[in-house]
Amino acid sequence: MNKKDKLELLVFIKSSGVNVNVDNLEDTLTTFIERNPGVNYKFYLVIDEGLKDFVESYFKDTDLLFDLKITDNSWAHDFNEFFSNHTDDSEWLLVCHDDVYFVTHDWFKKITAPLLSKKEELGWVTSTSEYYYKYENKVITDTFRPGFHLDHKNWGAMWQLHKCRINIEDGKILDVAYPKYPVKIHGPMSAVMLTPMESMKKIGPCADWTQYTMLVDEDWSLEALRNNLWNVWVPDVHHLHPSRKALRKANNRWQKTAHEGFAKKWGFLPSLAVFKEYPSAPSLSELREKYSDTNIAWSSYRNSYDWERFGD
Repeated sequence: MNKKDKLELLVFIKSSGVNVNVDNLEDTLTTFIERNPGVNYKFYLVIDEGLKDFVESYFKDTDLLFDLKITDNSWAHDFNEFFSNHTDDSEWLLVCHDDVYFVTHDWFKKITAPLLSKKEELGWVTSTSEYYYKYENKVITDTFRPGFHLDHKNWGAMWQLHKCRINIEDGKILDVAYPKYPVKIHGPMSAVMLTPMESMKKIGPCADWTQYTMLVDEDWSLEALRNNLWNVWVPDVHHLHPSRKALRKANNRWQKTAHEGFAKKWGFLPSLAVFKEYPSAPSLSELREKYSDTNIAWSSYRNSYDWERFGD
């Protein structure tokens, strides 16, 4: 693809495995299309054989399909194939699950607009999901990795839920507290991960530990921070995840294998458990010293709700 044909955005979605749900995938595609008029983007889809007819029919009258792959490879393998071939084909990359419902109109323009002046400093960017605490009354954000925040043991009563109360009469969560501007975070959950392609080149390929995305988000978040990029949350832009959760045939899988791979690479377990479960994990002071010239230890100096505005 030559420079004049370069896209604003490529959307990478892999839909495969036991939880494939054609209605979820259709909602993901349709809500993204409806919420993003006037954006020059295309979808790169990796699917199971059983979705082939649906996808080909869905895109038959559009030019929105950049490429379609049918494989039974791991998620990381298929992403890395994409990564090795297409990092010069768009300005931005969105890595997205196949069960996301995009809520905010002009989602892409609104999530990127306040960030463009510092685009070169961006790692991963995410929007807000309110699914768990609005629709299941659970104190879960499903938006961020907990990082090394001082209040990480309070998860999920962190970030905008740090002072939440439960209404005794109806069980609804009260006192949600949002920042009024984009803020730095340790990293996002893997459902919605947006980044400039130039940053993706610094972050690098996906660790190939398991068949799907277990701990990919935590590893990539650390890689962004290690490269002195900032992971950012834009709170007034919204999506919902997951979709049709009750119809899932399986929840988190390959946890042991993913944790073993993660620990072998980083020398500790994912952020929430880093100082209590892995025998050779560094102390907090050692982690701060080891990564003092990076952004990795940034979260260890603050609570999750001590907002630091991106760009300041």
